Amino acid sequence: MKEVNPELAHYVMYPATVPIIAAKSGNELGAMPAVWTTAVSMSPPLVLTVLAPERRTYRLVRESGFFTVNYLDFSKVESLALVGDVSARFAPDKLEKAGLRLVPARKVPSVAVEDAAAVIECSLKSVLDVGGDHDIFIGRVEALYVADDFTEGGWRLETYKPILYVGRTRRPGPIKRRFATVGEVREVEYGRGMGQAVEERRRAYQLAEEAVRELAAKMGRDPRDVAYILLDVLKNLLGPSWR
Repeated sequence: MKEVNPELAHYVMYPATVPIIAAKSGNELGAMPAVWTTAVSMSPPLVLTVLAPERRTYRLVRESGFFTVNYLDFSKVESLALVGDVSARFAPDKLEKAGLRLVPARKVPSVAVEDAAAVIECSLKSVLDVGGDHDIFIGRVEALYVADDFTEGGWRLETYKPILYVGRTRRPGPIKRRFATVGEVREVEYGRGMGQAVEERRRAYQLAEEAVRELAAKMGRDPRDVAYILLDVLKNLLGPSWR
C-alpha cells in the first residue's frame, strides 16, 4: 500500500450514487449534484446531504426549509455532470443547457427534477456545522416517488442504471469527471459546452485572489489572515442571507 493525501479520503469511498439536490426559495430555483447523500434513519425516515456554504443551493435550502433528492438514470449522466460543473451565478440557463427541467414537488413547497428515476421530498430538520468546509443537512422524508424499476426489495438493475461518481482527472489537460454504472464507465469533460461560463468563473476567482494578495500587501498581513478577515466582513454585509 502507498500513503496519499488524507484529503483524498472521500475518493476512497467512491464510487457512490450521486443525486441532484433541488430547492426553491421564493421564485429562485437551484439544483446541484451532491454525492455525499445517504439515509440516516428508517423511523422516522431521515436523509442526510452535505453542502458547501458557498453553493447557491445551500442558501435556497436554508431559506426555504425544504429540498428534494433526485436520482437520475445513467442515460442522463452528462446532464447531471453539467449541472455540477458551473454555478447558476455564472450560467443562469445551466439547467436548460443540461436538458433538465425543475417542476413543482408534489407534497412539499419545493421543486424536483422532471423525469427523475426517484424523488425524495424532504423538510429540513437541522443543519450541522461540523467545522469543515461542508455542512450537514438532515431532512425528514415527507414523500417518495419512484420509477417502475424500483421494488420494495430495491432497484431492478437489469433495467435501472444508477449514476455512480468515481472521481475526476487532474491538470494538466482537460478536467474530466468520471462516472460509472453497471459494466460501463464514461468520462464527461468538465463544463462541456459551457466554456465561457467556466472561464468567467475561473477569471472571477483569479481576480478575487489577486485582490486579497494586494490588500494583504497594503495591510502587511498574511494573505490567509486577510482572507478570513474578508470572510467575516462579507458575512456581516450579507447578514441573514449568508446562511
